[in-house]
Amino acid sequence: MSAPTSSAAPQPVARSRSSQAAHRRAPSAALRALRSWSGALAAAWTIVGAAYAQAPAAPADDTGGATADHENVSPGATHRPGVIYLARRYQPIYRGPAAKGPMRGLVTTGETFLVAERVRGTGGGCKGDWGRLAEGGYTCLDTTVESDVEPVMQPRLVSFDHPLPDEYRSYVKEGSYDRAPIADSEAIVPFVYGKRWRRWTGPSWSSLAAFERGGPATSELELVTKYHFVEAIDTPRGTVLRRADGSVTLADKVYIYPVDRFSGRDLEAQPITPGMRPAWVVNYNGVRMREQPAAESPLLGEPMPFHSALDVVEIPATPDGRWWRVQNGLGPGQDGFVQAMNLGVRVWQPMVRPSMVGENDLWVDVDLSQQMLGLHRGDTLLYATLVSSGEGEEWATPLGIYRIYDKSIHGDMKSREDAEEPYNVERVPWVMHFRSRYALHGVFWHWGFGLEASHGCINLSVKDARYIFDRVGPTLGAGWHTVYATPEDPGTILRVRTTSPKVPDLRARLE
Repeated sequence: MSAPTSSAAPQPVARSRSSQAAHRRAPSAALRALRSWSGALAAAWTIVGAAYAQAPAAPADDTGGATADHENVSPGATHRPGVIYLARRYQPIYRGPAAKGPMRGLVTTGETFLVAERVRGTGGGCKGDWGRLAEGGYTCLDTTVESDVEPVMQPRLVSFDHPLPDEYRSYVKEGSYDRAPIADSEAIVPFVYGKRWRRWTGPSWSSLAAFERGGPATSELELVTKYHFVEAIDTPRGTVLRRADGSVTLADKVYIYPVDRFSGRDLEAQPITPGMRPAWVVNYNGVRMREQPAAESPLLGEPMPFHSALDVVEIPATPDGRWWRVQNGLGPGQDGFVQAMNLGVRVWQPMVRPSMVGENDLWVDVDLSQQMLGLHRGDTLLYATLVSSGEGEEWATPLGIYRIYDKSIHGDMKSREDAEEPYNVERVPWVMHFRSRYALHGVFWHWGFGLEASHGCINLSVKDARYIFDRVGPTLGAGWHTVYATPEDPGTILRVRTTSPKVPDLRARLE
């Protein structure tokens, strides 16, 4: 499986950047590329996770966004109720003070973390003391130093204006888009994501200083890799993108992935009216309401663009569930009707919660029939959004009740060296595994949420991925890159279903 040779996303019509919910279109060829590419992630997560746990030292600023300032390190610095330490290399966290025990998490090079107390080890693997971390787990302090830099929740987000999906066509045609200055850009992803493609040849310099001296580029980005850049820097010669190794590439010479700003609905902040259900338009051509719930009924009103949010009456307008009523959709006192599924809208379909979920427990429900996700507290729907799951029977996302057993702020995906079609995707954001090779995660390479598009993983917009990641267990500590579930912190329950709540209980055992 390889990344497509064009932007792996449906291609919408152009729109103003001030309008976030404009009319979009999806040519079939681009949609097929989207599905081929997005699904490739499912094949590599397990290998990637293992690589992180055993990786050698890495640059200190490769955790996303702006680089942390760790220059001011004081051996005597303390922080109540513990002491802050700086990781000088990849720092594995174990459940107990022994290097051969099960893993609890990981802190990457250059990050700080809070230690509640120093303890002596019980199983070897550490010359000096172990640190018991405030969030649970133990790490050897041999490769750390005390610091006065407060730990921060990861990942940091980079300030840079990625294209909007609706700018894709004009961007590809003209080679540029309406990019806002860095200072005015919204930080929504951990990195700037781009690649070498077509006119974007990716000339690179070994350092910012080398670029500013005005000499020629000394290398180019590779064709296969989908790159992450840790920082965007404005210079008199133009904006450059900096890699973790210090090399820089002109932003105008890199194809920048369009990143969708779509996000779901916070139903705690804005509760839905009783008797209604949340819904979204998922027809790329938009949807117009009809006067009656029938295909031959006249179309009325203006089209509602792709990903427009609306509320529909909770009881379908027809017994077969193909039509939904929108109260006052055509004006005061005049209801409108919209068609269901791919031709129109996706509607949240509540189901009884699993028996093992308590009335106050936080849990996640994914409805593959509607391509939707709901975050619940007991029976209360707190947040609802669209997802993209596995396409068709071959790549179907497996049904079941699971636990999210690990979370990583980002992860790489790379093919084997002997692969016929090599691929290399860097730093896929907000990864939450629920089964080997299957995860909830953010995507930056497509915006087809509400439609099947993957080879098994559950794709979320970057905003939704961050929202869910920050709320579900297991609990990620400040400064941590990865956390693994434990019996004490077992991870949030996730149900993957269709139109029936009856699915197998496939929760992994935690020992």
